[in-house]
Formats: sequence, structure tokens, C-alpha cells
Amino acid sequence: MPTKTNDYELPVTQDKRSRLKWFGIAVLSAIVVISATLCFIHIKNEEAGLNDRLEKQQKLLAAARLESINNWLLAMAEQGDRLINADLFRLFASEVNVLGDNIGSLYAEEGTQGDDSSLAQQLPMMRNLLDEFSSYAGFADGRIINRFGQTYIATNANVTALTQEQLDMVNDVLANPKVHFSTVRSSSNGLVFDMFLPIFPPEFEGEYTKPISVLMLSKLASGKITEIISSSPLAEEGNTTHLVQKANGVLQDILPWQPEGIAEVAPSFGKIDADILPFSLRKNLSQTAKGYSYGIKVPNTDWWVIEEIDYDIARAELNSTIRTTLIIEVLTIGAFTLVIFLFWWLLVSQDNKKIAENFRELAMTIKEQKMFLDSINDTIPDYIALKDNEGIYQYVNPAFAKAVGRTVKEMKGLDDTAVFGYATANRLASSDQLVNMSEEPINITETLYLQSQRYVMQISKAPFFTGEGSLNGIVSVFRDITAAVEAEEQRKQAEQQTITALASTIEHIDPYLGGHTRMLESISVELARSMNMSDAEISTIEAAANLSQIGKLFVPREILLKPGALTPEEKAEMEKHALHAKEVLGSIEFGLPVVETVTQMNEKLDGSGYPEKLQHDEIIPPAKLLGLTNTFCALIRPRAYRPALSVENAFEILKEMENFYDQEMIFALERLLNTRFGEDFIEEVKAI
Repeated sequence: MPTKTNDYELPVTQDKRSRLKWFGIAVLSAIVVISATLCFIHIKNEEAGLNDRLEKQQKLLAAARLESINNWLLAMAEQGDRLINADLFRLFASEVNVLGDNIGSLYAEEGTQGDDSSLAQQLPMMRNLLDEFSSYAGFADGRIINRFGQTYIATNANVTALTQEQLDMVNDVLANPKVHFSTVRSSSNGLVFDMFLPIFPPEFEGEYTKPISVLMLSKLASGKITEIISSSPLAEEGNTTHLVQKANGVLQDILPWQPEGIAEVAPSFGKIDADILPFSLRKNLSQTAKGYSYGIKVPNTDWWVIEEIDYDIARAELNSTIRTTLIIEVLTIGAFTLVIFLFWWLLVSQDNKKIAENFRELAMTIKEQKMFLDSINDTIPDYIALKDNEGIYQYVNPAFAKAVGRTVKEMKGLDDTAVFGYATANRLASSDQLVNMSEEPINITETLYLQSQRYVMQISKAPFFTGEGSLNGIVSVFRDITAAVEAEEQRKQAEQQTITALASTIEHIDPYLGGHTRMLESISVELARSMNMSDAEISTIEAAANLSQIGKLFVPREILLKPGALTPEEKAEMEKHALHAKEVLGSIEFGLPVVETVTQMNEKLDGSGYPEKLQHDEIIPPAKLLGLTNTFCALIRPRAYRPALSVENAFEILKEMENFYDQEMIFALERLLNTRFGEDFIEEVKAI
């Protein structure tokens, strides 16, 4: 009978073992798949975050370099304008133009009769004026060329023939009368490029007239280019700036610090066929490695500013994260494999006579597993703690104990007040209560002071249940994110500095805008606060006020500074500043509706504003407020076409604009100016 029983139970035991084995394999396979999937997703998210950060940084750096180059070129163009706008040069050019392509009489000997001899007598004086201007303005060479490509005034006695590129530039200026800049070339004195400006006849008074000559000025550029593309404190390690030009369809890297000055870019870098070289991973300009790069074209030139960062340096932190993630994944899979194997071995390796021994071995195995997990837990840099329902610490890992300056043994039995202080303990208690009430995990960010040092912690709190399912405490994991928070604060500070720099640049264009931005920001923010607008709306108004005039960078200065009334065509050109601002600011991620506010601040409630003729609630509140304060500040400040108005007269005008502006905001502005802030504001306006 016993033999029959044993023969019957053996197949059942073997079948059970087989089922347990395949169940373990299935569970382990699922764990491997889930772990690998989570690891892959995490790595991809980190990589996407890296690419996004690098792209934003390179766009910001490229925009700053482009601004520097534009300011430099604009300053040179303004110097040249002063020369070609002189009536003496324009009259002389007009008389030479009458000669056509036969300018030989310009060089007639002294004593020759006729009008041409008069021009010949004036020629030395004109050459001296051009030479004095070139020397004073810092240009290496200068010449004036007629519409047939012939040079008739030059600072250099040994006049060389124009190159094909220079002839093409002359023809371009004659056909499209605006400033043009050539590509950079090497010379015995360093890098040189040419600037070409149109010379109009004396009767030219603003309406379109074809140029009759072209002024060509050569500029030594090695030092200035080196200064502009030198390393920026905002750039990361490994980031370099390049000035690249396209000459005869070939890309060239301008390297003023090298003997040859210009190096041809290898075809493997790719082509540049648009004003923007999109952010992407490609071969470096140096061809030594690959990297991430972004480029933007300099207007009126064949130059591009290109920012690039080495691939290995840019991904160093990401590679470290990938290695850490893979190590954690391997440890996790190994731990689960060990647990599953030990559990399976525990169930199938012993027969009924060894049940007690099996339980003892199971206890030992669990203890060893706990020690194994504890050893992993003790090496984790994050702070891990377990508190009971009374808020008393029952366990902390060594990293936590070391951070607060105590031992693990000393931490047991303390509460948050003893560890962090009364104020911090109260804040942490609020989140503990939320976990106890909801019995769900939560994440909070908290600033803590550990051993007199400030830390920003991301704290994950989860309920801890007993085997019977009752809540027995809270498990907290503290992760130090101080470095990330400080980096974000530095980024915001850099963004604010950029906004301030842009605002300063705008005010330098129009002398009547000097101080306007600061005044507009001050009264707009104070008015928003007095109307109890939200923090987000106040921040939007503050940033938009600083950038409100950026579109006027692209309005012709003769319109911007015109002392008289604008014609309908000039008014339409002036109103385009709102669209210019939208184009310039559209690519910047503010996190707030700053672009919409700057664009809509010129709209009116009755739809008579610009650029989109919005009405009433179609205009967002920050734009309504900024539109009102901008008009008010404009009225009480002088303009090219009128003197400043008094505050009283300005309010009389505003109250008559009931179809334009929100009446509640007008009354709020009037109340604000009756406060102490308003009195100080009015005194400051009167003092200007």
C-alpha cells in the first residue's frame, strides 16, 4: 500500500516541479522585457532632453554672435553712408556719370580747357578726401567705381583690376541699391573683405533713383572676427563658434588665428542652401569627429554663424546615465533571478521528511536576500527612510544618516523636528498627512538645510503596508536635484540678461525711446499688481514690456525718426513692427504668452488696431494692459513729431479712447497715479 502511494505521488510531484519551472521562466522573462523596455524609454527620454537643451543653447549663442556681427557691419555701413551722402561726392559722381564709359578725360593734364578738365582738377582733392576718410574710419583701401565697372577714384596709387566677385558685387548694388558685403579673403596683412554702397545723384530725395556709382571699402577683419567668435562664458565645454562663408559655391571656414586664414570645408560636412542650417548631428567643420551643429546666415552677406559641440563631450553625461541605468537593470534582473531560483529550489529540492529543514533554509535564504538588498540599498546615493505612523524614523540608509551628520543608529527613534528643525518638519508633515489620507504615493520638491548647507530635494513618499494590508508607515526617498535647479536658475538669469540686452539695443536705435522700456515695465507691472492679476500674467507683462519695441529694429530709421506726420505708406511700414517682433521672438520658448502679448499690444477693442484687427476678448488681458500703458508712456514722452504732453492731458486723451482701451484699466491707472508710487513716477517723468 505505501509503495502504491509513493508510485502515485511521484508523477504528481514531477508535474508540479515542471509547472513551477515554466512559471518561473515566464515571470523572469516578463521582468527582463519590462526592465529592458523601461530602460530603453528612460535612455530615449534623456537623449531627447539633451538634444533639446543643446539646440536651445546653440540657437541662443548663434543669435548673440549674429547680433554682434550685424552691429559691426551696421556701424561700418553708417560710416560709409556719411561719405556717400556728402553733396560734394554725389555731385562729382553725377558729373563723372555724364562721361559714360569714356573717363580718360578725368586724367587730362593741367591747363586743358573744357568741363572735363575741371573734373580732372577736382580729382586730386576727391582722392585726398577718400583717402582721409578711409584712414580715419579704419578701412584698408577705398575706391569709387562708375556704372561701367571702371575705377575713377582710389586711395591706392597702384590700382588693381576688380576681381570677378567685386564686379558682380558692383552690378548687384547698381541693380539692388543697398549695402553689400563680399566674402572674406586672405591678404599679406590678414583677412580682408569689401563693403559696397550705392552713390545716388544729388537730386535723390527719398524716391527710387538708380545709383550712378558704387563706393567700395576694404576692411581688415582678422582681429574683429577673432573677437566675435571667441569662446563665450555661456557655452558648454567642447562648444566652438565658426564663421563660414560660401565662395564660388564652396564652403570655407574663416580661421583668422591660423596662417592661411581660410580653410575649405570638406564636402562631408554637407551643403548650406538656406538662411538657417538646422540643428542636427553631422561631421564637424574640422572633420576630426562628428558633433551637433546649428547655423544662421548673416544678412547682406554670404556668411553663416555656426555653433558646434563635439559629440563625445556633449554626450558624456548622457553616456554616464546610460551606464548607470544598465547597471541598475542588470542588478535588478540578477536580484529577481536569484529570488526566483531560490524560491523554486526551496519548493522542489526537499521531500516531506525535510520540511522543517527546508523552512530553516528558507529563513536563511530570506535573511541573505535581505542582507543582499540592504547592501545595495546602503550604496545608493539617494536618501531612503522609513517612518512609522507616529512620524518616528525606524530605518534610514547610510547616505541619509551621513547627510544629516548622524549615524544610522542615532537616527532611529528621531522625528523630523529633531532632524530638520521645526519649520521644515511642519512642511514635511503636510505631505505625510496627504499620503496617510490617500494611501497613494506623492512627489514633492522641498528646500532643506543639512549641516548648514542648502539642498533642493525631490522627495517621493509612498505608504508602507504590513502583510495584512494595514498602513504601517511611510517610505521616503530623497533625491538631490540642487545642481539641476541651480542650472535652471542660471538659464533663467541668462535669459533675463538677453532680454535686457535686447531692450538696450532697441533704445539705442531711436533716441526718443531712451528710458521708455524701463518706464513702461515699471508702470505696467505696478498696474498689474494693483489689479490683482496673477503671477503668471505679471511675469508675462514684465518680459513683454522689455521686448515691446524689438520689432522697430526692422523699421527704416528714416520712418522711425521722421519729425513730421507719416504718410499712409510709411504708417503701414511702421505697423509692421508687430509682425517683425512675432518673427524674431517666435522661436524662443518663454513658457508664457510673451510673444502673443507683444504682438497684440497694438490691437484696439473696436478692431481698429494692428496687426490682426482683434476685438474685445480676442485680445488677451496682458496685451490690453500693455497697450494702454504703452500709449500713456508715449503721450507723456517727447517724440520726433511733437513735444511731451502733461499727465492730465494724456488722461483726457485716454478717456476719449473708450473704444480703444478697457475703461476699467484706465480708471485703475488713474488711481495708481494718485498713490505714492504714482507721485514718484510723475516726478521722475518731469525730471527727464
